[in-house]
Amino acid sequence: MTDRDKLIGERLRKERESLGYKLNEVARKMGFEHHQILGNIESGKRPLKAVELVQLSGLYGRNAAHFLKEDSAVVPRVLWRDAAKTDETVLAERKFIEICEGYTRLLHLTREEPVADAPPCLALPDKRTLIQRGFGYIIGLAEQARKSLALGARPAHSLANVLESNFGVLVLYRDLKNAGSAASLSVGDCRAIVINSTEAPWRRNYDLAHELFHLITWDLFSEDEISTPSKGGKKSLVEQLADAFASALLLPEEEVRSEFRKKVVNRKITYISLVEIAREFKVSTEALLWRLTNLGLLRQKDVEKCLTEGEIRNVDRQARGEDGAWEKPPHLSARYVMLAIKAYFMGKISRARFSEYVDIPFSSVSDFLEMNGYRDDGNYSIALTAHC
Repeated sequence: MTDRDKLIGERLRKERESLGYKLNEVARKMGFEHHQILGNIESGKRPLKAVELVQLSGLYGRNAAHFLKEDSAVVPRVLWRDAAKTDETVLAERKFIEICEGYTRLLHLTREEPVADAPPCLALPDKRTLIQRGFGYIIGLAEQARKSLALGARPAHSLANVLESNFGVLVLYRDLKNAGSAASLSVGDCRAIVINSTEAPWRRNYDLAHELFHLITWDLFSEDEISTPSKGGKKSLVEQLADAFASALLLPEEEVRSEFRKKVVNRKITYISLVEIAREFKVSTEALLWRLTNLGLLRQKDVEKCLTEGEIRNVDRQARGEDGAWEKPPHLSARYVMLAIKAYFMGKISRARFSEYVDIPFSSVSDFLEMNGYRDDGNYSIALTAHC
């Protein structure tokens, strides 16, 4: 028994217990004849084999390096939207953190400079003042963000790309299953948002804008302030502010008013016209209806009635197609993949490490590179002298 065996075993035990897994349950999944084999590994009495480490890392949603490193780093704070708080949430969170840590390492390996002011830095008051100013101030903040990001008249069309390309915010789309709909993280050089790829595109857009609010106000609110419901069981005030920000960002007042006026005939606007506007801005019809209500263009009682009756939802489904028929985005962003490819051809990471970074089998590396426009045997070190 060595101190290192004891350290690794202790970390494995803590991981198992944090997920609520029983010793015999994990031992069975590992194919051990008796659960005491795993018990001996966790107590440091039996050395851990490399293949067993890989298997256990997969079961616990960790990178193998997590159990081998000398010191356990502080776990970054992850803010979830509609988190289910299940084992799936824990595993999804760990994978999210792992990708963000990998992104930071790739930035350093490729000597890419992180964007210093990501996400867009806006002049924010202190927390108390922001809350006192209320929803009107948040709507103005959303307009500032739209201009700062140069999102134009249809923000949802370019938000993800602009955040990542111009402001260094890592945007991921992953199958979060029942873990939650979205989450955000800000640690070191990494600002990141993960969205559930199984959601409808318009829901993903809204979640992205919602999480952007949390990144912008990251240092203002605690996790309890964000997650604790307000009186009456409603969302917390911070979550309500984030919703207001998302709505105002994706549905700019001037543009929405203009499109609305075009569709009104004899002071009436049809359901299909409302759905058309929602599709134009890539948001849900319900989000559009509430935005129109807040702008005074529709009466609240009329909106509540049409949503309760449900006919507008039928029109919406017919216009947008069957649920789940939409195309799902790639689970790793183009920028992340590009950094991994660059690090690989610079010789900074091995082929095996590259496959781990981009989450593909080792045998698929050549096909993956070719799919992204690179040859495995290509020479990409040729350079020109820059005059600047």
